[in-house]
Amino acid sequence: MFYLLLLRLLKRPSFYVSLAIGAALAVAYFWTEEMSLKEHLALTGGVSFTPYTKWMGIGGISDYPALFMFLLPILATLPLADLYARDRSTGFIRFLMIRGKQKQYFCSLFVLNFIAGVVVAIFPLLLNIYLSFMKLPNITPDRAINNEMPLASDNTFFPDLYYTHPFVHMMFYVCLIGIFSGMFASVALGAGMFIKRSFIVLLVPFAGLYIINMLLSTIGHQEMISTSFLQEQASDGVSLMSLFLHLIIGFIISLLLYILGVKKNVVR
Repeated sequence: MFYLLLLRLLKRPSFYVSLAIGAALAVAYFWTEEMSLKEHLALTGGVSFTPYTKWMGIGGISDYPALFMFLLPILATLPLADLYARDRSTGFIRFLMIRGKQKQYFCSLFVLNFIAGVVVAIFPLLLNIYLSFMKLPNITPDRAINNEMPLASDNTFFPDLYYTHPFVHMMFYVCLIGIFSGMFASVALGAGMFIKRSFIVLLVPFAGLYIINMLLSTIGHQEMISTSFLQEQASDGVSLMSLFLHLIIGFIISLLLYILGVKKNVVR
């Protein structure tokens, strides 16, 4: 069943649309923010800018990382989160119930949907990292030389790791963004157990995250806004407690919605 759903995923245009949007943002960021560094690199001996200070996940003042984080809840849901809603409307679920394949279907769908959400998030980041290393020198950031990007405990997780093992720190943020993207996809899939319209299913994580961010901003806790602390340099600060709360609550909600939805709509 997992391989059947995987084949269906690979045949869905929405999967490639999500990948294409993310890739376009990654390439656009590289073209506008990194390609123009050639003359400055010549003047500074090639040490002021490195992939670790200019890659897409660092954040900063560019619009492209902010746009990527803004669209991430939608990009995560496009590949597969609305599949159950579509299968229910076409009667495919009834066919599976007759053949006794519903348990395999729902277990495989939840796992594959999470994986698809992770893939569409990390693919653009890895693409941009590759382009960054092709253009900029692989030099470990220095607290003095790279003073335009001072990372400390108030604006990034594990700042000491950034200055000792910057690539590990970079991969930590890639994985973190991927996990959050998978969580967004899981929440949408759980909501799809109760919502029939695919368009609304795809927008559930985006709308929910927007409301949460607005509430956190209103009460003065910008450091708890996930779209901010998921960037390597978070202008609004970071909160490790908020990171775990977002993940724990998000996965609990997605699992509860999914399990209750399966019991309500399928299991008799």
